[in-house]
Amino acid sequence: MKISFNSEFSNDRGTIVFVCVKNKPLHKYLATLDKKNNNYISKAMKVTNFDYKENNHLELILPLGSKANRLILIGTEVAKISNEVGLGKLGSFLTSITNNKKIKEVSLIIDHKLFKPSEVAIMLFGLSLNTYRFNKYFSDKNKTRVNYIQKINLFYSNKTDLQKEWKRFSSIKEGVFLTRDLVSEPANNLTPFLLAKEAMKLKNIGLKVEQLDEKKLKDLKMGALLGVAQGSENKPYVVTLEWKGNKSKKTTDFTFVGKGVTFDTGGISIKPSGGMEEMKYDMGGSAVVLGLMKALALRKTKANVSGVIGLVENMPSGKAQRPGDVVKSMSGQTIEVINTDAEGRLVLADILWYAQKKFKPNKIVDLATLTGAIIVSIGQEKAGMFSNNSNFSDEVTKLGLKVGEEVWNMPVDNSYEKDINSDIADMKNVGSGRGAGSTAGAIFLKRFIKDTTWMHLDIAGVTWAKSDRPMTPKGGSGFGVRLLDELVFKNFE
Repeated sequence: MKISFNSEFSNDRGTIVFVCVKNKPLHKYLATLDKKNNNYISKAMKVTNFDYKENNHLELILPLGSKANRLILIGTEVAKISNEVGLGKLGSFLTSITNNKKIKEVSLIIDHKLFKPSEVAIMLFGLSLNTYRFNKYFSDKNKTRVNYIQKINLFYSNKTDLQKEWKRFSSIKEGVFLTRDLVSEPANNLTPFLLAKEAMKLKNIGLKVEQLDEKKLKDLKMGALLGVAQGSENKPYVVTLEWKGNKSKKTTDFTFVGKGVTFDTGGISIKPSGGMEEMKYDMGGSAVVLGLMKALALRKTKANVSGVIGLVENMPSGKAQRPGDVVKSMSGQTIEVINTDAEGRLVLADILWYAQKKFKPNKIVDLATLTGAIIVSIGQEKAGMFSNNSNFSDEVTKLGLKVGEEVWNMPVDNSYEKDINSDIADMKNVGSGRGAGSTAGAIFLKRFIKDTTWMHLDIAGVTWAKSDRPMTPKGGSGFGVRLLDELVFKNFE
Protein backbone atom coordinates (compact mmCIF):
# COMPACT_ATOMS: atom_id res chain seq x y z
CA MET A 1 0.00 0.00 0.00
CA LYS A 2 1.25 3.46 -0.92
CA ILE A 3 0.74 6.59 1.19
CA SER A 4 1.16 10.05 -0.35
CA PHE A 5 1.54 13.06 1.95
CA ASN A 6 -0.04 16.42 1.07
CA SER A 7 -0.33 19.61 3.10
CA GLU A 8 -3.33 21.07 1.25
CA PHE A 9 -6.49 19.30 0.15
CA SER A 10 -6.48 19.37 -3.65
CA ASN A 11 -8.17 16.21 -4.84
CA ASP A 12 -11.90 16.01 -4.16
CA ARG A 13 -12.43 12.98 -6.34
CA GLY A 14 -13.37 9.39 -5.59
CA THR A 15 -13.81 8.47 -1.93
CA ILE A 16 -13.05 11.04 0.77
CA VAL A 17 -12.62 9.97 4.40
CA PHE A 18 -12.84 12.29 7.40
CA VAL A 19 -12.11 11.47 11.03
CA CYS A 20 -14.71 13.27 13.15
CA VAL A 21 -14.22 13.76 16.89
CA LYS A 22 -17.21 14.16 19.18
CA ASN A 23 -17.83 17.73 20.39
CA LYS A 24 -15.18 19.04 18.00
CA PRO A 25 -15.96 21.20 14.93
CA LEU A 26 -16.12 19.58 11.51
CA HIS A 27 -13.15 20.05 9.19
CA LYS A 28 -13.50 23.30 7.23
CA TYR A 29 -13.89 21.48 3.89
CA LEU A 30 -16.60 19.27 5.34
CA ALA A 31 -18.35 22.24 6.93
CA THR A 32 -18.27 24.17 3.63
CA LEU A 33 -19.62 21.20 1.70
CA ASP A 34 -22.38 20.78 4.28
CA LYS A 35 -23.37 24.43 3.94
CA LYS A 36 -23.44 24.24 0.13
CA ASN A 37 -25.89 21.36 0.34
CA ASN A 38 -28.39 22.76 2.85
CA ASN A 39 -26.81 20.95 5.81
CA TYR A 40 -27.13 17.59 4.05
CA ILE A 41 -24.17 16.09 5.92
CA SER A 42 -25.06 17.29 9.41
CA LYS A 43 -28.69 16.20 8.88
CA ALA A 44 -27.52 12.74 7.81
CA MET A 45 -25.35 12.49 10.92
CA LYS A 46 -28.34 13.36 13.06
CA VAL A 47 -30.86 11.10 11.32
CA THR A 48 -28.54 8.07 11.44
CA ASN A 49 -27.67 8.60 15.12
CA PHE A 50 -24.03 9.08 14.31
CA ASP A 51 -22.96 8.83 17.96
CA TYR A 52 -19.16 8.45 17.67
CA LYS A 53 -19.13 4.97 19.16
CA GLU A 54 -16.22 2.69 18.36
CA ASN A 55 -16.45 1.16 14.88
CA ASN A 56 -19.14 3.66 13.90
CA HIS A 57 -19.08 5.27 10.48
CA LEU A 58 -21.38 6.99 8.04
CA GLU A 59 -21.23 6.60 4.26
CA LEU A 60 -22.82 9.25 2.06
CA ILE A 61 -23.23 9.47 -1.69
CA LEU A 62 -22.37 13.09 -2.40
CA PRO A 63 -24.79 15.49 -4.09
CA LEU A 64 -23.73 18.64 -5.90
CA GLY A 65 -20.81 20.69 -4.66
CA SER A 66 -18.03 18.12 -4.89
CA LYS A 67 -16.41 16.04 -7.61
CA ALA A 68 -16.11 13.17 -5.13
CA ASN A 69 -18.66 10.38 -5.37
CA ARG A 70 -18.56 9.12 -1.81
CA LEU A 71 -17.94 10.49 1.66
CA ILE A 72 -17.06 8.32 4.67
CA LEU A 73 -17.16 9.81 8.15
CA ILE A 74 -15.43 7.88 10.93
CA GLY A 75 -16.49 8.89 14.42
CA THR A 76 -14.51 8.76 17.62
CA GLU A 77 -14.19 10.40 21.02
CA VAL A 78 -11.20 12.06 22.67
CA ALA A 79 -11.13 9.41 25.41
CA LYS A 80 -10.85 6.62 22.84
CA ILE A 81 -7.86 8.14 21.07
CA SER A 82 -5.94 9.32 24.10
CA ASN A 83 -3.40 6.50 23.78
CA GLU A 84 -1.51 4.61 21.11
CA VAL A 85 -3.79 1.58 21.18
CA GLY A 86 -6.88 3.69 20.52
CA LEU A 87 -5.22 5.58 17.69
CA GLY A 88 -4.00 2.36 16.11
CA LYS A 89 -7.47 0.82 16.29
CA LEU A 90 -8.92 3.91 14.66
CA GLY A 91 -6.56 3.54 11.71
CA SER A 92 -7.20 -0.19 11.56
CA PHE A 93 -10.93 0.45 11.38
CA LEU A 94 -10.42 2.54 8.25
CA THR A 95 -8.73 -0.44 6.59
CA SER A 96 -11.64 -2.69 7.55
CA ILE A 97 -14.17 -0.25 6.09
CA THR A 98 -12.36 0.10 2.78
CA ASN A 99 -11.88 -3.65 2.45
CA ASN A 100 -15.53 -4.36 3.22
CA LYS A 101 -16.51 -1.91 0.49
CA LYS A 102 -13.72 -3.05 -1.87
CA ILE A 103 -12.32 0.47 -2.14
CA LYS A 104 -8.84 0.70 -3.65
CA GLU A 105 -8.02 4.38 -3.11
CA VAL A 106 -9.16 7.05 -0.68
CA SER A 107 -8.37 10.64 0.21
CA LEU A 108 -7.95 10.81 3.98
CA ILE A 109 -8.32 14.28 5.51
CA ILE A 110 -7.13 14.79 9.09
CA ASP A 111 -7.37 18.06 10.97
CA HIS A 112 -4.05 19.20 12.47
CA LYS A 113 -5.98 20.97 15.22
CA LEU A 114 -7.32 17.63 16.45
CA PHE A 115 -4.34 15.33 15.88
CA LYS A 116 -0.60 15.82 16.43
CA PRO A 117 1.82 14.48 13.78
CA SER A 118 2.87 11.65 16.13
CA GLU A 119 -0.77 10.67 16.60
CA VAL A 120 -1.44 10.61 12.86
CA ALA A 121 1.65 8.42 12.36
CA ILE A 122 0.33 5.92 14.90
CA MET A 123 -3.05 5.98 13.16
CA LEU A 124 -1.33 5.18 9.86
CA PHE A 125 0.62 2.43 11.61
CA GLY A 126 -2.60 0.75 12.74
CA LEU A 127 -4.09 1.23 9.29
CA SER A 128 -1.06 -0.40 7.66
CA LEU A 129 -0.87 -3.35 10.07
CA ASN A 130 -4.41 -4.34 9.12
CA THR A 131 -3.50 -4.53 5.42
CA TYR A 132 -1.24 -7.57 5.97
CA ARG A 133 -2.23 -10.78 4.20
CA PHE A 134 -0.36 -14.07 3.80
CA ASN A 135 -1.80 -15.27 0.48
CA LYS A 136 1.19 -16.64 -1.39
CA TYR A 137 0.12 -20.30 -1.45
CA PHE A 138 -3.38 -19.88 -2.89
CA SER A 139 -3.62 -21.10 -6.48
CA ASP A 140 -7.17 -19.76 -6.78
CA LYS A 141 -6.87 -16.02 -6.20
CA ASN A 142 -10.62 -15.79 -5.60
CA LYS A 143 -10.08 -17.62 -2.30
CA THR A 144 -7.51 -15.20 -0.97
CA ARG A 145 -8.14 -12.83 1.91
CA VAL A 146 -7.92 -9.75 -0.25
CA ASN A 147 -6.64 -6.39 0.91
CA TYR A 148 -8.31 -3.95 -1.48
CA ILE A 149 -6.92 -0.63 -0.31
CA GLN A 150 -3.84 0.20 -2.37
CA LYS A 151 -3.38 3.95 -1.95
CA ILE A 152 -4.00 6.56 0.73
CA ASN A 153 -3.84 10.21 -0.33
CA LEU A 154 -3.31 11.83 3.05
CA PHE A 155 -4.03 15.53 3.57
CA TYR A 156 -2.57 17.03 6.74
CA SER A 157 -1.25 20.57 7.04
CA ASN A 158 1.88 19.73 9.08
CA LYS A 159 3.16 17.40 6.39
CA THR A 160 6.89 17.77 7.22
CA ASP A 161 6.67 16.72 10.87
CA LEU A 162 4.27 13.92 10.02
CA GLN A 163 6.67 12.43 7.48
CA LYS A 164 9.44 12.43 10.09
CA GLU A 165 7.21 10.55 12.53
CA TRP A 166 6.02 8.16 9.83
CA LYS A 167 9.57 7.22 8.88
CA ARG A 168 9.96 5.49 12.22
CA PHE A 169 6.58 3.77 12.21
CA SER A 170 6.92 2.74 8.59
CA SER A 171 10.17 1.00 9.55
CA ILE A 172 8.47 -0.77 12.45
CA LYS A 173 5.69 -1.87 10.10
CA GLU A 174 8.26 -3.42 7.76
CA GLY A 175 9.77 -5.27 10.71
CA VAL A 176 6.38 -6.55 11.85
CA PHE A 177 5.56 -7.74 8.33
CA LEU A 178 8.86 -9.63 8.10
CA THR A 179 8.13 -11.34 11.41
CA ARG A 180 4.61 -12.26 10.27
CA ASP A 181 5.90 -13.61 6.97
CA LEU A 182 8.46 -15.84 8.66
CA VAL A 183 6.08 -17.13 11.33
CA SER A 184 3.47 -17.93 8.67
CA GLU A 185 5.80 -19.92 6.40
CA PRO A 186 5.32 -23.71 6.38
CA ALA A 187 8.28 -25.61 7.77
CA ASN A 188 9.11 -27.32 4.46
CA ASN A 189 9.87 -23.88 3.05
CA LEU A 190 11.63 -22.51 6.12
CA THR A 191 14.25 -24.97 7.31
CA PRO A 192 17.12 -23.75 9.51
CA PHE A 193 19.19 -23.20 6.37
CA LEU A 194 16.45 -21.21 4.63
CA LEU A 195 15.75 -19.11 7.72
CA ALA A 196 19.46 -18.36 8.02
CA LYS A 197 19.37 -17.34 4.36
CA GLU A 198 16.52 -14.91 5.11
CA ALA A 199 18.57 -13.42 7.93
CA MET A 200 21.57 -12.95 5.66
CA LYS A 201 19.43 -10.78 3.34
CA LEU A 202 19.38 -8.11 6.05
CA LYS A 203 22.95 -7.25 5.09
CA ASN A 204 21.34 -5.23 2.31
CA ILE A 205 20.03 -2.62 4.76
CA GLY A 206 23.31 -2.09 6.58
CA LEU A 207 23.31 -4.77 9.25
CA LYS A 208 26.44 -6.78 9.90
CA VAL A 209 25.30 -10.40 9.64
CA GLU A 210 27.36 -13.53 10.31
CA GLN A 211 26.35 -17.17 9.98
CA LEU A 212 27.75 -20.09 11.97
CA ASP A 213 27.32 -23.57 10.48
CA GLU A 214 27.38 -26.94 12.24
CA LYS A 215 31.17 -27.22 12.13
CA LYS A 216 31.60 -23.84 13.82
CA LEU A 217 28.97 -24.72 16.42
CA LYS A 218 30.90 -27.89 17.23
CA ASP A 219 34.10 -25.86 17.52
CA LEU A 220 32.30 -23.57 19.98
CA LYS A 221 31.12 -26.66 21.90
CA MET A 222 27.43 -25.80 21.73
CA GLY A 223 26.45 -29.26 22.92
CA ALA A 224 22.99 -28.27 24.14
CA LEU A 225 21.91 -26.79 20.80
CA LEU A 226 23.56 -29.55 18.77
CA GLY A 227 21.80 -32.21 20.82
CA VAL A 228 18.42 -30.83 19.75
CA ALA A 229 19.46 -30.71 16.10
CA GLN A 230 20.99 -34.18 15.81
CA GLY A 231 17.71 -35.95 14.99
CA SER A 232 17.05 -33.91 11.84
CA GLU A 233 18.51 -34.08 8.35
CA ASN A 234 18.35 -30.28 8.34
CA LYS A 235 21.55 -28.93 9.85
CA PRO A 236 21.59 -26.25 12.57
CA TYR A 237 22.75 -22.65 12.22
CA VAL A 238 23.34 -19.69 14.48
CA VAL A 239 23.12 -16.20 12.98
CA THR A 240 24.32 -12.97 14.58
CA LEU A 241 23.26 -9.48 13.54
CA GLU A 242 24.77 -6.16 14.60
CA TRP A 243 23.90 -2.48 14.21
CA LYS A 244 26.25 0.27 15.35
CA GLY A 245 24.10 3.37 15.71
CA ASN A 246 26.61 5.10 17.95
CA LYS A 247 30.13 4.40 16.77
CA SER A 248 31.60 6.74 19.38
CA LYS A 249 31.11 4.06 22.05
CA LYS A 250 32.21 0.44 21.99
CA THR A 251 29.55 -1.03 24.25
CA THR A 252 26.43 -2.88 23.10
CA ASP A 253 23.27 -1.40 24.58
CA PHE A 254 20.94 -4.33 23.92
CA THR A 255 21.30 -7.85 22.59
CA PHE A 256 18.14 -9.67 21.52
CA VAL A 257 18.20 -13.47 21.40
CA GLY A 258 15.60 -15.64 19.67
CA LYS A 259 14.65 -19.29 19.71
CA GLY A 260 14.39 -20.60 16.15
CA VAL A 261 13.01 -24.14 16.16
CA THR A 262 11.69 -24.20 12.60
CA PHE A 263 9.57 -27.26 13.35
CA ASP A 264 9.05 -28.97 16.68
CA THR A 265 7.71 -32.51 16.71
CA GLY A 266 8.84 -32.87 20.30
CA GLY A 267 11.57 -35.26 19.22
CA ILE A 268 11.50 -38.70 20.88
CA SER A 269 9.12 -37.18 23.48
CA ILE A 270 6.82 -36.71 20.52
CA LYS A 271 3.82 -34.39 20.64
CA PRO A 272 0.23 -35.53 19.98
CA SER A 273 -0.71 -35.16 16.31
CA GLY A 274 -3.59 -32.79 17.01
CA GLY A 275 -2.34 -29.26 16.49
CA MET A 276 1.21 -30.29 15.64
CA GLU A 277 0.99 -28.31 12.40
CA GLU A 278 1.11 -25.17 14.53
CA MET A 279 4.66 -26.02 15.54
CA LYS A 280 5.87 -24.34 12.37
CA TYR A 281 5.81 -21.14 14.42
CA ASP A 282 8.09 -22.46 17.16
CA MET A 283 10.69 -20.21 15.55
CA GLY A 284 8.67 -17.15 16.54
CA GLY A 285 11.36 -15.75 18.83
CA SER A 286 13.93 -15.69 16.05
CA ALA A 287 11.38 -14.07 13.71
CA VAL A 288 10.81 -11.25 16.21
CA VAL A 289 14.56 -10.66 16.51
CA LEU A 290 14.91 -10.44 12.72
CA GLY A 291 11.89 -8.14 12.39
CA LEU A 292 13.16 -5.93 15.19
CA MET A 293 16.67 -5.68 13.76
CA LYS A 294 15.20 -4.80 10.37
CA ALA A 295 13.07 -2.04 11.90
CA LEU A 296 15.98 -0.60 13.89
CA ALA A 297 18.27 -0.61 10.86
CA LEU A 298 15.69 0.93 8.52
CA ARG A 299 15.08 3.83 10.87
CA LYS A 300 18.81 4.05 11.70
CA THR A 301 18.51 3.83 15.47
CA LYS A 302 21.18 5.67 17.43
CA ALA A 303 21.67 2.69 19.73
CA ASN A 304 24.19 -0.14 19.46
CA VAL A 305 22.13 -3.31 19.21
CA SER A 306 22.75 -6.92 18.26
CA GLY A 307 20.75 -10.07 17.69
CA VAL A 308 21.49 -13.78 17.95
CA ILE A 309 19.19 -16.54 16.68
CA GLY A 310 19.61 -20.29 17.07
CA LEU A 311 18.07 -22.31 14.24
CA VAL A 312 17.31 -26.02 14.55
CA GLU A 313 14.65 -28.59 13.72
CA ASN A 314 13.51 -31.00 16.45
CA MET A 315 12.78 -34.37 14.84
CA PRO A 316 12.62 -38.01 15.98
CA SER A 317 14.99 -40.44 14.26
CA GLY A 318 17.59 -43.08 14.97
CA LYS A 319 20.05 -40.25 15.56
CA ALA A 320 17.77 -38.18 17.79
CA GLN A 321 18.52 -37.17 21.34
CA ARG A 322 16.92 -39.49 23.93
CA PRO A 323 15.23 -38.76 27.24
CA GLY A 324 17.90 -39.36 29.87
CA ASP A 325 20.82 -38.17 27.74
CA VAL A 326 23.31 -35.75 29.28
CA VAL A 327 24.72 -32.92 27.16
CA LYS A 328 27.41 -30.37 27.89
CA SER A 329 26.56 -26.76 27.08
CA MET A 330 28.92 -24.10 25.77
CA SER A 331 29.11 -22.70 29.31
CA GLY A 332 30.53 -26.00 30.55
CA GLN A 333 27.42 -26.79 32.58
CA THR A 334 25.88 -30.23 32.04
CA ILE A 335 22.19 -30.89 31.42
CA GLU A 336 20.15 -34.04 31.87
CA VAL A 337 17.56 -34.11 29.10
CA ILE A 338 14.42 -35.43 30.77
CA ASN A 339 12.06 -34.37 27.99
CA THR A 340 13.20 -33.79 24.41
CA ASP A 341 10.14 -31.57 23.89
CA ALA A 342 11.67 -29.01 26.24
CA GLU A 343 14.20 -28.26 23.53
CA GLY A 344 13.93 -24.50 23.13
CA ARG A 345 15.69 -23.83 26.41
CA LEU A 346 18.57 -26.05 25.30
CA VAL A 347 18.99 -23.94 22.17
CA LEU A 348 18.75 -20.72 24.17
CA ALA A 349 21.24 -21.93 26.78
CA ASP A 350 24.05 -21.97 24.23
CA ILE A 351 23.13 -18.87 22.25
CA LEU A 352 22.55 -16.79 25.40
CA TRP A 353 26.03 -17.74 26.56
CA TYR A 354 27.49 -17.03 23.14
CA ALA A 355 25.68 -13.68 22.88
CA GLN A 356 27.10 -12.50 26.20
CA LYS A 357 30.59 -13.64 25.27
CA LYS A 358 30.54 -12.05 21.81
CA PHE A 359 28.71 -8.77 22.44
CA LYS A 360 29.02 -8.16 26.21
CA PRO A 361 25.69 -6.28 26.24
CA ASN A 362 24.48 -4.00 28.99
CA LYS A 363 21.08 -5.71 28.75
CA ILE A 364 19.97 -8.92 27.11
CA VAL A 365 16.43 -9.96 26.15
CA ASP A 366 15.49 -13.40 24.88
CA LEU A 367 12.23 -14.29 23.17
CA ALA A 368 10.84 -17.77 22.74
CA THR A 369 7.66 -19.72 22.21
CA LEU A 370 8.97 -21.65 25.19
CA THR A 371 6.09 -23.23 27.08
CA GLY A 372 2.46 -24.18 26.72
CA ALA A 373 2.30 -23.57 30.46
CA ILE A 374 2.40 -19.81 29.93
CA ILE A 375 -0.88 -20.06 27.99
CA VAL A 376 -2.42 -22.01 30.88
CA SER A 377 -1.19 -19.30 33.26
CA ILE A 378 -2.13 -16.07 31.48
CA GLY A 379 -3.90 -16.98 28.24
CA GLN A 380 -3.17 -15.45 24.86
CA GLU A 381 -3.46 -11.73 25.58
CA LYS A 382 -0.05 -11.13 27.13
CA ALA A 383 3.50 -12.46 27.02
CA GLY A 384 5.04 -13.94 30.14
CA MET A 385 7.94 -11.81 31.40
CA PHE A 386 10.76 -13.02 33.64
CA SER A 387 13.67 -10.82 34.69
CA ASN A 388 16.52 -10.63 37.17
CA ASN A 389 16.02 -6.86 37.49
CA SER A 390 12.79 -5.38 38.87
CA ASN A 391 13.44 -1.91 37.45
CA PHE A 392 13.84 -3.41 33.99
CA SER A 393 10.65 -5.46 34.28
CA ASP A 394 8.72 -2.42 35.54
CA GLU A 395 9.94 -0.41 32.55
CA VAL A 396 8.92 -3.03 30.00
CA THR A 397 5.54 -3.51 31.69
CA LYS A 398 4.77 0.20 31.27
CA LEU A 399 5.96 0.20 27.67
CA GLY A 400 3.78 -2.81 26.90
CA LEU A 401 0.71 -1.01 28.19
CA LYS A 402 1.63 2.06 26.14
CA VAL A 403 2.06 0.30 22.80
CA GLY A 404 -0.53 -2.45 23.22
CA GLU A 405 1.87 -5.40 23.48
CA GLU A 406 1.35 -6.29 27.10
CA VAL A 407 3.51 -8.45 29.33
CA TRP A 408 2.86 -10.02 32.73
CA ASN A 409 5.57 -10.24 35.35
CA MET A 410 6.18 -13.85 36.41
CA PRO A 411 8.30 -15.23 39.28
CA VAL A 412 11.88 -16.31 38.65
CA ASP A 413 13.38 -16.08 42.14
CA ASN A 414 15.79 -18.55 43.70
CA SER A 415 13.07 -20.46 45.56
CA TYR A 416 12.39 -22.32 42.30
CA GLU A 417 16.01 -23.37 41.70
CA LYS A 418 15.61 -26.76 43.34
CA ASP A 419 12.97 -27.74 40.79
CA ILE A 420 15.53 -28.21 38.03
CA ASN A 421 18.28 -29.90 40.05
CA SER A 422 19.38 -33.23 38.58
CA ASP A 423 20.72 -36.30 40.37
CA ILE A 424 23.39 -36.92 37.73
CA ALA A 425 24.14 -33.54 36.09
CA ASP A 426 24.28 -29.84 36.91
CA MET A 427 20.60 -29.47 36.02
CA LYS A 428 17.70 -31.06 34.16
CA ASN A 429 15.72 -29.44 31.40
CA VAL A 430 12.27 -29.62 33.03
CA GLY A 431 10.96 -28.94 36.51
CA SER A 432 9.75 -31.48 39.04
CA GLY A 433 6.02 -32.13 38.85
CA ARG A 434 3.41 -30.21 36.85
CA GLY A 435 3.51 -26.83 38.57
CA ALA A 436 5.21 -23.59 37.47
CA GLY A 437 6.26 -24.95 34.09
CA SER A 438 7.03 -21.55 32.60
CA THR A 439 9.05 -20.52 35.63
CA ALA A 440 11.04 -23.75 35.42
CA GLY A 441 12.00 -22.81 31.86
CA ALA A 442 13.01 -19.32 32.92
CA ILE A 443 14.99 -20.59 35.94
CA PHE A 444 16.85 -22.89 33.55
CA LEU A 445 17.76 -19.97 31.26
CA LYS A 446 18.79 -17.86 34.24
CA ARG A 447 21.62 -20.31 34.93
CA PHE A 448 23.22 -19.21 31.66
CA ILE A 449 23.15 -15.50 32.47
CA LYS A 450 26.29 -13.89 33.83
CA ASP A 451 26.28 -10.52 35.63
CA THR A 452 23.97 -8.99 33.03
CA THR A 453 20.53 -7.42 33.23
CA TRP A 454 18.35 -10.07 31.60
CA MET A 455 14.76 -10.59 30.53
CA HIS A 456 13.03 -13.65 29.12
CA LEU A 457 9.77 -13.19 27.19
CA ASP A 458 7.70 -16.33 26.76
CA ILE A 459 5.65 -15.49 23.66
CA ALA A 460 4.01 -18.89 23.14
CA GLY A 461 0.54 -17.44 23.60
CA VAL A 462 0.90 -14.29 21.54
CA THR A 463 2.91 -15.32 18.47
CA TRP A 464 -0.10 -16.59 16.52
CA ALA A 465 -3.52 -14.91 16.30
CA LYS A 466 -6.24 -17.54 15.97
CA SER A 467 -8.77 -14.97 14.73
CA ASP A 468 -8.78 -11.47 13.26
CA ARG A 469 -8.11 -8.66 15.71
CA PRO A 470 -7.68 -4.92 15.26
CA MET A 471 -4.24 -4.42 13.69
CA THR A 472 -3.62 -8.18 13.69
CA PRO A 473 -5.21 -10.31 10.98
CA LYS A 474 -5.46 -14.04 11.72
CA GLY A 475 -2.02 -15.71 11.61
CA GLY A 476 1.42 -14.53 12.65
CA SER A 477 1.03 -11.55 14.96
CA GLY A 478 4.47 -9.93 14.95
CA PHE A 479 4.13 -9.39 18.71
CA GLY A 480 7.31 -8.03 20.24
CA VAL A 481 8.70 -5.92 17.41
CA ARG A 482 6.79 -2.77 18.42
CA LEU A 483 7.44 -3.29 22.14
CA LEU A 484 11.19 -3.77 21.82
CA ASP A 485 11.56 -0.96 19.31
CA GLU A 486 9.94 1.32 21.89
CA LEU A 487 12.37 0.01 24.51
CA VAL A 488 15.34 0.99 22.36
CA PHE A 489 13.76 4.30 21.34
CA LYS A 490 12.92 5.32 24.91
CA ASN A 491 16.42 4.66 26.18
CA PHE A 492 18.58 6.00 23.36
CA GLU A 493 16.61 8.41 21.14
